[in-house]
Amino acid sequence: MFIFLDNFKPYGHWLLRIALVSVFMIHGIGNFMHVSEFAATLHVPSFVGLILVLAEISGGILVLVGGYLEDWMTRLGALLLIPVALIVMVMTSDMSFSLSRVQVMSGMEYMIVLVLISLYVLLKGNKA
Repeated sequence: MFIFLDNFKPYGHWLLRIALVSVFMIHGIGNFMHVSEFAATLHVPSFVGLILVLAEISGGILVLVGGYLEDWMTRLGALLLIPVALIVMVMTSDMSFSLSRVQVMSGMEYMIVLVLISLYVLLKGNKA
């Protein structure tokens, strides 16, 4: 029934890449503009906040560019994003699943999805 979709299989990984990269790049650039406030939110020193922000941005760039170039770039980018997502999840989330709340960032389900997509990209690499 959906056999026509098989023609698009080689491009499906781009949907996950774009979703993952857009979230981390948008937040990374915003956090870079306000590193001290970002670090204060996480209750870490500013240099740790800067390392996390640079990992967000460089990880996003590597995941995106790696799709065109080398597999190791994709995997390294995903590997940089996983600790960032875990640290932000632990430090800012109320560690609950907020199914009834309107705000996405109030629970940890959003961050879990980002970690799982990053893990998928790390394991799969450029092998779509």
